[in-house]
Amino acid sequence: MVVAVLATAGCSAEGPSPSAPTPATSAPSASSAAPAPEPTGPAALSAAGWSQGPPLPVAVSEVGVALVGSQIHVLGGYVGGRPHSTTHLVYDVHRGVWSSAAPLPVALDHVGTVAIGDTLYVVGGYGPGGPTTGVYAFDPATQKWGERAPLPEPRAAAVALEVGGKLHLIGGRNAGGDTGRHDVYDPATNVWSSAAPLPTPRDHAAGAELDGLVHVAAGRPGGMTVHEVYDPSTDSWSTAAPLPTGRNSVAGAAFAGEFLVIGGEDGQEQQVYDQVEAYDPRTGSWTAAAALPRAVQGTGAVVADGRLFVPGGGPTAGGAHQTTLLQVLSLPR
Repeated sequence: MVVAVLATAGCSAEGPSPSAPTPATSAPSASSAAPAPEPTGPAALSAAGWSQGPPLPVAVSEVGVALVGSQIHVLGGYVGGRPHSTTHLVYDVHRGVWSSAAPLPVALDHVGTVAIGDTLYVVGGYGPGGPTTGVYAFDPATQKWGERAPLPEPRAAAVALEVGGKLHLIGGRNAGGDTGRHDVYDPATNVWSSAAPLPTPRDHAAGAELDGLVHVAAGRPGGMTVHEVYDPSTDSWSTAAPLPTGRNSVAGAAFAGEFLVIGGEDGQEQQVYDQVEAYDPRTGSWTAAAALPRAVQGTGAVVADGRLFVPGGGPTAGGAHQTTLLQVLSLPR
């Protein structure tokens, strides 16, 4: 099981130092030339390769994952086969090291996790009593948590994304089961509002914002192939090409100009997938990207410095086992 979690735009690496000025009649030097754009599309993804980063200090699954600056935050989840943890791990992408940060105020799993500016938001999730309404904001500079306006209703295992400086919480499970509810939080006013609901209610889906549109694919019940797209400018949904491999407990990300659906499990909690499938909005079609070295479910994915990071997750279906793996997908240079 997994909270689909937000795919956050990455930070680009620093370019070379500028060269000394040259006369206007001189040809531009190589060092002053504009950097080549990063490769995108199916060709780039087909040539991308996975590697293994430093392992997490704690084996986790069913976590929330988000990027703030150059730091990947991994929150809550299952630890040691048990749900509801206050885990808060941080990976510094530039230094390549893990550390612990101020723990979650309450023990949760299946949380929605979103970074807006320099603030990290944790929304809903499962507690001992089921889905919750809690909303917490974390300031990495002060290492302090604060409460924000609660969700209009309890939610867990929902898609959580930042779109235009606001937090969108889509689908998931409430106290009555799967929902298509779509709530929007404005951090400037600390107010929740409603948006057009997800046409196909579900939980444990993958989501990402790509070119101003929100893509949601896969999910429960069962192993869905449904792929729906939200346009914030019209507050409306449309249907797109279905995911080739139906599954749930997936991670989603926008990477190399495509919407990726990563890993997951089947509806009977018997199989874990290593599939990474990529949707190209320019052609409206899916292709297979490089498969995960280790199949996992119950995690998230973020993009930083032109790489895709997938921390932890469950190497078997269900919540009995967790891993410390950090799997990293890099594009060809």
